Amino acid sequence: MATPVQMSQIIRLALGTLSADNAHHSFEHMCRHVAKRRIASNVLPATGPVSAGGDQGRDIETFRTYLADELPFALGFLALASTDVVVFACTIQRDGLRAKFEGDIGSICTQGTRVDRIYIFATANVPTRLRHDLQEWATQQYAVALDIIDGSALAEFLAEPELYWIAQEYLHLPSELAPQVDHVESDSQLPSWYVDLRAYWQEPSRKAVNLGDLFDLRNGLKHAIPAGPARADLDGWLMLMTQLAELSPDAEARLHAIYEIVVARSRGTADLRPAETLIRQFIDEVQGSDDPTLLFNASLLIQFCTSAAALGLTDIPMSEAVGWITPLRRHVDELMERDWGSNTRAALLQVAAHLALHVDYTGAEVRGTATLDDIDHLYESLTQAMERGTLQTHLEPAPVVDLEAAMQHLVDLVELLPDAPAYPIEVFGVTVDLLTPILWDHPLYRHVCDGLDRAVARQVGDIEAGDRCRQRAEALQKSGRLLDALREFHQAKVNWFHGDTLYGALRAMGNIVDIYCALGMYLAAKKYALAMAALAHGSAEPADREFVPMALFSAANMDHLVGAWISSAEIATIAGEAHLAWAPDAGSLERHPYVSEAMKYQAFTAVIAAQTRPEFVSTMHDLFSGGLFDGLTHTREARPSGVVRSEQEWTNWLSDMAGAPFSDVGPRRNVAFHALGVRWTIHCRNERDTVLALEDFTSTIQILLVEFASLDPVLIVQDVDIEVRTYPPGRRPDETFLTRTSEGRRSCLLFLPADPTGEVDDERHSSNDVLHLAFQVLVGNSLLNQQQFRHVMDQAARNGLFSNLEIGRPYRELAQFRTRVATPLADPRHRPLANATHPNPRAAAPHMQPRAGAGPGYSLEKAHAVLAERYEILPRSIRHTIPELISAPHVREIFRDLRDKGWKDWHILNVVVNLTVNHRIALRHGAIMEDRAEEMTAAFHAEAMRADQPNDPQISADEITRDAMEQGIQLVAVSSLHRWGLELHHGTTDLTAIMQLLAERYMFWDDDIPHPDPFDGRLPSAE
Repeated sequence: MATPVQMSQIIRLALGTLSADNAHHSFEHMCRHVAKRRIASNVLPATGPVSAGGDQGRDIETFRTYLADELPFALGFLALASTDVVVFACTIQRDGLRAKFEGDIGSICTQGTRVDRIYIFATANVPTRLRHDLQEWATQQYAVALDIIDGSALAEFLAEPELYWIAQEYLHLPSELAPQVDHVESDSQLPSWYVDLRAYWQEPSRKAVNLGDLFDLRNGLKHAIPAGPARADLDGWLMLMTQLAELSPDAEARLHAIYEIVVARSRGTADLRPAETLIRQFIDEVQGSDDPTLLFNASLLIQFCTSAAALGLTDIPMSEAVGWITPLRRHVDELMERDWGSNTRAALLQVAAHLALHVDYTGAEVRGTATLDDIDHLYESLTQAMERGTLQTHLEPAPVVDLEAAMQHLVDLVELLPDAPAYPIEVFGVTVDLLTPILWDHPLYRHVCDGLDRAVARQVGDIEAGDRCRQRAEALQKSGRLLDALREFHQAKVNWFHGDTLYGALRAMGNIVDIYCALGMYLAAKKYALAMAALAHGSAEPADREFVPMALFSAANMDHLVGAWISSAEIATIAGEAHLAWAPDAGSLERHPYVSEAMKYQAFTAVIAAQTRPEFVSTMHDLFSGGLFDGLTHTREARPSGVVRSEQEWTNWLSDMAGAPFSDVGPRRNVAFHALGVRWTIHCRNERDTVLALEDFTSTIQILLVEFASLDPVLIVQDVDIEVRTYPPGRRPDETFLTRTSEGRRSCLLFLPADPTGEVDDERHSSNDVLHLAFQVLVGNSLLNQQQFRHVMDQAARNGLFSNLEIGRPYRELAQFRTRVATPLADPRHRPLANATHPNPRAAAPHMQPRAGAGPGYSLEKAHAVLAERYEILPRSIRHTIPELISAPHVREIFRDLRDKGWKDWHILNVVVNLTVNHRIALRHGAIMEDRAEEMTAAFHAEAMRADQPNDPQISADEITRDAMEQGIQLVAVSSLHRWGLELHHGTTDLTAIMQLLAERYMFWDDDIPHPDPFDGRLPSAE
C-alpha cells in the first residue's frame, strides 16, 4: 500500500502517459466521475488543493473564517438548493494551453445556453499566472466563472480512498496500491501544527492569562469546532477558554474569550446554556468599550443568541436577546459623535450598520430543539452555498431592525473607504453580499455596491502586487542586496496596507526594521518599529497585538545600538509589560527568542553601568524594577561573566557600528553614525521635546540617505555636525537653517517646533520642516547642481521615497507612549562613555559606503576635450610669463617636484594663469571686493583669454611658492566643478574634500593628453 504522497506521485506519472488520441476518451470519462463525486459535493477547490495549517493555524482557510462569522445571518433564513449551471471540459494537450482553453470556453459559452461555471480538467500542470489570467478573461469575455483542475490537483484527488477506484479503472493502476480507509480518529488525521499546539496546552503548568494566550487557544478551538477528528478535543479547549474568561483580570481578553466560547458552543455543541452567565456578563461589560472589534463581536454574539433562541439551543428568552440590540446601538451612536481617525470611524460604521441589519424576530416562534447533527448539516449546507455564490438566490427578504439607518451607515462607510486603508473590507463585503435579497430594492443599494466594488478592486490589485514585491524582496535579501530588498519590502508594505492584509504589512515592516538595522540606520529602524507597534495595537484583528511587544523590543534594541541606553531600558520595560499582556505563553523564552535578545542588551547595560558608571545603577534598578528585567541590576546578576573591563576596553569591544554607550545621559543628547562617507553627528539639549525633534529629524535623514545610497548624490566626504533646537508654539523664527564650515567640518543649526500639537500652524510646519531641513542639509553637502539634484530627487520619489517617510502617524506621536516627563540622568554631573582613540561608531555598514567609480557626467571623451581646450587656451595668457618664471632656479625646482608628485602640465599652467591674472586684475582694477564680484569675474575672464604681451605686468618669481601652488590647485579644482555639472552650495566647503572627490571620481590627477611641452624641456625629472 502506498502512502498518500506516493500514491499521488504514481497517479501523476500515469496521467502523464495519456497522450494518444484513444486515451482522450478514457480521460474524459475519468473526469466525469471526478466531477460527479467532487463538484457535486462542492469540496473541489477552485485553484487546486488548499493546504491547511502553518503558522499555528493563522493561515487556515481565512476565507472560510470570514464566512463563518457571518453565518448567523443565514441561520434565520430558509435552507437552500443550488441552481448553478456547470459545464466541464477536459484535455490531454500539453502545449498551447492558453489557446486551447480559450477555444473550449468560447465554444461552451456561445451555444445559446446559460452557463454559470466551467471546470476544465487537464493532464498538464497549469501555471498559476495562466490560470488567473484565464479566469479573469472568462469573467470579462463571457461572465462565466472558471476553475482549472490540472494534473497535480487531479492526482491528489484520485489518491483519496473514495476516488481511487476511478484511477484504478481508467489509469489501470493495481488494486494493491489502493489507499486503505482508516476509520480510527488518530493524530495522523490532524495537521501537525494542531497536534503540537494541543500538546503544548495539555501540559498541567500551562495557564492562559492574557490576550496572546487567548488567540493561541482560539487557533486550536476553531479547528476543533467542525465535525471531524479534532472535535473530540473541543471540551478541553472550551475548558481552557472558560478558565481564561472567568479568571483573567484583563477585560479585553475576557470579552474576546466569551465571544469565542459562544461561537464554539453554537457550532460545535449546539448548546449555549453553559455559557449563559458569561454571555450576560459580556453584554454588560461591552457597553463600556470603545473598541470596534469587541463591539462588532457583540453584534455577532447577539445574532448567535437570537438564532439559538429560535432553534431552542438556549434558555435565554428571545425577548431578552433582542432587547440587547437597542442599548448597544445607542452606545455605538454616542461613540460616533466623537472625533476618530478614518479607520476607527469606518469600523464603528460597520458595527452600527450590522446592528441595524439584525433580523427582526418580533412575533417569531421557537421551532423546537435542533440536534448537533442538525446544526452540522445546516452549517455545511450554508457554507457550501456561500462558497458557490448561490446563497443569495434562495434567501427570502426578511424584516430587519432598521433598514434606513443601516443603508445610511453603509453609504457613509463606502465613502470613507478610500481614506481608511487599515479597515478590513472583506467582512463588510460578505455582509453586503449575504444580505442582497434584503438590500437590493433600496435606492442606496447600488451606491453601496459600487463603492464596495471599487474598494475591493483596489485591494485585490494591491494584494497581488504586494505578494510579488515580497517574493522579490526575500530573494534580494537572501542574495545580500539589502537596498533593493528594502525598496521591495517598502512597496509590499504599501500594497498590503489594508485591513484584510494588515498581517502582511506588519511582517513587511518587521523586515524593514531588520534591514535599516543592518545598514546602521538605527533611528530609521526605531521609527518603523514604533509604527509597527502602533499599527498592530490599532488593528481590527486583535490577534495582531502579538506584534506589539516584538516591535517595542525592536525599538528598545535600536536605542541600545545607537547608544541611548537609558531610553532603551525604558522602552524595553514597556515592551516587557506588553509582552506579558499580549504574547501567548509569555514566560517561554524558547517560543519568544526576541525576549532573549532584549535581555542580552539590557544585561550588557547593567554590567557596563556597574563597572564604568556605578552612579547609574540606581536609575537602571528603578527602570527595571517589577518588570520583565527585574533583577538585572542586582550585584550578583550584574557580573555574570566575571569579566571586568575599563571604559576604553568596553567601547572597543562594541560593534564598529554601535554608538557610544549612555549617549543619552548628561545635558546634551548625541547621535552619531556613518553613511555615504560622512560622519553625521546630531545633538541637542537633553530635554524631552527637543530629543523627540532630534529623533524625528535623524530618522528622516537616515531614510533619505538609504534611498540616496542606491542613487548618486555626490556627497562631499566631510564630517557634518548638526545641532537641533526647538522653538515654542507660535514663535517660529524667520531662519530655521543656518550653516557654516570650518576645519574640515560642516556645522548646521536647525530649528524645529517644540510641540507641534499645540497649534495648527505648528503641526503643519512640523513634518514639512523636518523634511525640508533634511533636504537642505543634504543639498548643502552635495556637489550636484540644482538640475541634477532635482533629477535624483525625482528618481527617489519614483522609488517611493515619500511613502517610505510617511508611515501613518507623526514620529512624535509614535514616540510619546512613555509616561516620563523628564529624561533620567540628564543633569551635567553625568556623562556617556567615551573613547578618544576610537570614537563610537567607528565604521559604516558596507552598503552605506560612498559611491565609487566615475561620477555623474564624467566620460573620458569629455575629459580629453576639456584638456585639449586647456592646453590651447592656458598658455595664451602666460606665454611671456612662463620663460621668466622658470629662469628662477627655485621655480624650476618647485615645478619639477610637482611633476614628480603627479601634477600634470595643465595643473601647473592653470595655477600660474590664476596667479598671473589675479596679479594683473589687482593692478588694473584695485582690490577684489565682494560687492564687485560680477565685475571682477568678467574682468578675470577677459584677462585670461587675452594673449600675453611683452610689456604686461609680470608676476614675480618670488610669489611662486609651494604653498601658493598647493592653494592654487584647490582653486583650480573648484573652478572645474561646473564642467561636470557640479557646484558648491555654500562658499566655505572644505577644499581638501573637494579635491578628494574630484580625484576619486573625476580623475582630476589622472587624466591628460599628448601636448607640446609648455616649458621647452627645461624641467627634467628629478630622477
